Amino acid sequence: MRASLWLAVFALSCAAGQLPADNAKPAPELDALFQRDSGWIGADGDYSVPLGGDKTVWLFSDSFVGKVIDGRRTNAVMIHNSIALQHGQERPEFFYGVTSDGKPDSFIKTIDGKGYYWIFAGTRTKAGLYFFLQQVETVDSKSVFGFKMTGTWLAEVANPEDPPAQWKIKQTKLPFCDFSGKGDLVFGSALLRDGDYAYAYGVDGRKGNTRGRDGMVVARVPADKFADFKEWRFLADGQWQQDWKRVTPLCGPMATEFSVTWLSGVKKFAAVTSEGLSGTIKLRLSPTPIGPWEKPAQIFECPELKWPGKAFCYAAKAHPELATAADELVITYAANSWDFWQLFKDARLYWPRFVRFKVAAAPERI
Repeated sequence: MRASLWLAVFALSCAAGQLPADNAKPAPELDALFQRDSGWIGADGDYSVPLGGDKTVWLFSDSFVGKVIDGRRTNAVMIHNSIALQHGQERPEFFYGVTSDGKPDSFIKTIDGKGYYWIFAGTRTKAGLYFFLQQVETVDSKSVFGFKMTGTWLAEVANPEDPPAQWKIKQTKLPFCDFSGKGDLVFGSALLRDGDYAYAYGVDGRKGNTRGRDGMVVARVPADKFADFKEWRFLADGQWQQDWKRVTPLCGPMATEFSVTWLSGVKKFAAVTSEGLSGTIKLRLSPTPIGPWEKPAQIFECPELKWPGKAFCYAAKAHPELATAADELVITYAANSWDFWQLFKDARLYWPRFVRFKVAAAPERI
């Protein structure tokens, strides 16, 4: 079972600020756009990439396909990834694969036939649409965390203007991620376009990292050369250099899925993340894409943690294309259950959940 879940389950290494609760409010009008009673009926992951004009592509990881009847998922199966296209704030149109015998299947499959993909952050450049694919293999089907990540790939879609069924997708394995068993170093957790550069963020979980586990790391590449790995540079002790193994954390800890966006209303970059599986969403601000990042502030407590059952929440990230003000963050998170079958019994779980947060209304110190 998936829980976007290659998360860091962590305790914060530094004190966090508490913001007034009324700065963040659920956005049920956005929730409703994604909730359906047949076909695609829920997912986690929930990354989004503006494609130009008013069109956005949504990138999902584990996804349900089936029906919702009387608040329960019925005749539902879980596939490992799916996508959706949305115009403005209209209801999205969802896409996934179909097997030779007509059963639902993942939208994109591993090129080497091993395991499956969860779809992570993406960006649109002049050359096309790019997004990261985290390759995963199940090692214990009875455990929520019974999986391991084995690699990271870059998907390149040369024709994102065409219908998704006609997409020409090239997959290339990233040469600079580490899944050696000594703690993972992964890129693709977040993507930011700033000026001529794309910043690819990740998480450093290596045991030999003396600056703390699960810290935010970053690589930089000219946006028009995103697929040219020779152009990638990695930030180590404040210097951009070619040796990816030397990359050093900027702050931490971070969940494996997060976002970094520019907030023109406060003239700062905002990093949104979940605190493990606690249901707490946190925010860091910085004057530049690489820091210094301020201490994390708690901005929202997911209400599903108070529901009866075994719910947990994770994978918080912002979607700037949905913001209605220069100081607003529109954030999604995923609500899951330690009891996999609860996702069938309670169809309120496992949809993108939306929150609106006003940053400028916060205290001066975040």
